[in-house]
Amino acid sequence: MKPTPDARRLTPDTVGPTPDWLADQARQRPHAPAVIGAGAALTYAELDAWATELAAELAAHGIAPGEPVGAWLPLTIDSVVAVHAIARAGAVLVPLNTRLTTDELAWQIGHVGARFVVVGGGEAPVLPEGVAAIMRGARSVERSDTSRSPLPAPRPTPLAPRSTPHAPPATLHDIQSIVFTSGTSGQPKGALLSFANQFWSALASALRIGVLPGDRWLCPLPLYHVGGQAIVWRSVLYGTAMILATSSRVEDLARDLREHAATLISLVPTQLHRLLDHDADALRGVRLVLLGGAAATPELMARAQAAGIRVAPTYGLTESASQIATQRPEDALRKPGSVGKALPWSRIRVLTDTGAEAAPGTPGEFVIDGPTVFHGYWRDVSATRSALRDGVLHTGDIGYVDDEGDLWVLQRRTDLIVSGGENVYPAEVEAVLADHPAVAQACVVGLADAEWGQRVAAAVVLAPGATPTEAELITFARQSLAGYKVPRIVRFVEALPLTASGKVLRRVVVEFLLSPCPSTPSTA
Repeated sequence: MKPTPDARRLTPDTVGPTPDWLADQARQRPHAPAVIGAGAALTYAELDAWATELAAELAAHGIAPGEPVGAWLPLTIDSVVAVHAIARAGAVLVPLNTRLTTDELAWQIGHVGARFVVVGGGEAPVLPEGVAAIMRGARSVERSDTSRSPLPAPRPTPLAPRSTPHAPPATLHDIQSIVFTSGTSGQPKGALLSFANQFWSALASALRIGVLPGDRWLCPLPLYHVGGQAIVWRSVLYGTAMILATSSRVEDLARDLREHAATLISLVPTQLHRLLDHDADALRGVRLVLLGGAAATPELMARAQAAGIRVAPTYGLTESASQIATQRPEDALRKPGSVGKALPWSRIRVLTDTGAEAAPGTPGEFVIDGPTVFHGYWRDVSATRSALRDGVLHTGDIGYVDDEGDLWVLQRRTDLIVSGGENVYPAEVEAVLADHPAVAQACVVGLADAEWGQRVAAAVVLAPGATPTEAELITFARQSLAGYKVPRIVRFVEALPLTASGKVLRRVVVEFLLSPCPSTPSTA
């Protein structure tokens, strides 16, 4: 089944046919650095040539335009090549979380029906039967001195011949990717994002935070996240350089900032917190820190301000192609905690439970409409109808608008846990715990954490006669879940607190787990 976008918002003829953005940059600035990582770099001409080569290989495997293709994307230059090559082949990118277990990975590949997985560096993961890996990295990346500032001197690099099969998308509204996003129940959902979503997101971001010809955007975000993907597309649209972080370790981030003269960096609050502790001076060289993934506390903003670091808090989600609202740094200092106003061309409203638009200061659900709103969930009509109503995205996120029109996020999606910038949905963790023979019931919640934003915790009702330890259940969960999803705290209770309708009172569970001398939480 070929992913197809709906026809709402902008029509194809209002924006014209899709350009091949990478090919255009290779013509305009062939010797400019395009992507830098692990002591190596590719110019735009080299990136273009490598993408052409891999696109031809995909075509040789019989991959058809519109076909979903999985991609195992560590933070490597080969992964960036893979993203562009899949687009150039006319296929649909399905970025796969490199932290998933084998079973989790197999479910996502099976859900989209991918026949192939492109491996952008490193060893291939264990793939389901009948799914083939297309390996990258057989060729070594040409070494260049990327530590100097200003940019490395141009060097002649001829473009590769374009005799290979090449199938660029017909319009901006062709689907570019299926990005899995965590929800609050059931399995992850595959959000359909078009080239138009990426284009308008990049343009709107540029108008809010600015673009300079010598910008170098340091990306420590995973490329399977919409935030990491956004930096790939923004860099090629702007003709600027993307720096791939050596690792998420604070020592490596500080070194990358210094060695590659980064001017922009995307961070989650956990990372900013650690960098301020480790080496605040390394951040002073950037013109802006784009901060998202979780709410930034006033204390964190005050620390950054005291260190002379410009921070732009941002709000975004997969279904809006990442960044959708951003506070200007000068206002962030005046209004810590606000994520600012919606980006150009998008509108964010706050609706009450009755569907009426909320007055300033009144909490309600954020709803979004504009050209970055996604096109639905892959093979999930029910979830699509729930999230998209007349082309308007109902986020489930709760917040309010102040008298100046700035947004304040109070709660990110009902029950959703955001730990270190990673989304964790309780239903999945609860299902894994329930598979243990000693567990009768489980409720998983997020507890506030100064470093991680939230940490995963569980209240567990045991089966009669069962006597497992907390460590035993944590070890059991680790066998089936990515590390960031595993509960850090497990407490045993006689019963879970319920509402009159039988729903678990998660707020009461959180209070119970935070209590220094907990007793069984009471039922409402």
